[in-house]
Amino acid sequence: MTPTNRRLHRISLCLMAAYLVALVLIVFWPTPVDRPAAGSLNHFIAWIHRRSVPTFIGYGKIEFSANIAMFIPMGIIASAWTKQAWAGLLVGFMASVCIELAQALFLAERFASGLDVLANTLGAGIGATLYFVGHRHHQNRHVVLAGDGNHGH
Repeated sequence: MTPTNRRLHRISLCLMAAYLVALVLIVFWPTPVDRPAAGSLNHFIAWIHRRSVPTFIGYGKIEFSANIAMFIPMGIIASAWTKQAWAGLLVGFMASVCIELAQALFLAERFASGLDVLANTLGAGIGATLYFVGHRHHQNRHVVLAGDGNHGH
């Protein structure tokens, strides 16, 4: 491994660790993590509605979208770790089910939700797809570059 690759590997491990710590803090916080921001979030939603954002985009849609976004890195990480795109989807689903069960069993003020499992799994699936597309592009680029070198160009 080249020094640049080692440095990138260390950086990616640090980013992965930071993401996982943040995820654990968010999902296992004893009270809903959005509770302190509830007033500000409601004001923001009212503000965007006054600026022509459709009223069907409310708290529920924003929370669902946030859950999707929160699990995109998990899909990328799991797929990259295993070198299998499908693993990102599976790990995201399994992690989400475990999180929701733990919230139901151990956190009285948190609520387990099938919609959270769906959103988290969608996010992991998006991450796995991003990994797959990026990995495929990287492989194709290497094939093209190797092909160019074989033709003397």
